[in-house]
Amino acid sequence: MKPLSFSRLAAAAAWMLLLSAFSSPKEAPASNPKTTTSYYFYLQPADTYDTFTSVSNEIVRLEQMTGFYVDTSPFGGTLVANGFTNNDYPHDVWASVRLYAHH
Repeated sequence: MKPLSFSRLAAAAAWMLLLSAFSSPKEAPASNPKTTTSYYFYLQPADTYDTFTSVSNEIVRLEQMTGFYVDTSPFGGTLVANGFTNNDYPHDVWASVRLYAHH
């Protein structure tokens, strides 16, 4: 068997490079839109347990309850709820989500 000459080796490498350029890259697996993270929410300032739900559901509920716009931005807002990943009380972790009402 003859060893490949440089020009044949270069041509083979060029073909491999060309063919790999047209192959489709693997796509990242799509996240499941049906799964949402839920938190244990405690109303502030009394730190009383409220509900276990997603952030968006708690925002809607708090807006209906308070009549004010509620979001996660602390600027110009009043803290109305903290969301925790566990239901330990007294809390042994920092709040993962803080919700603020804007008057």
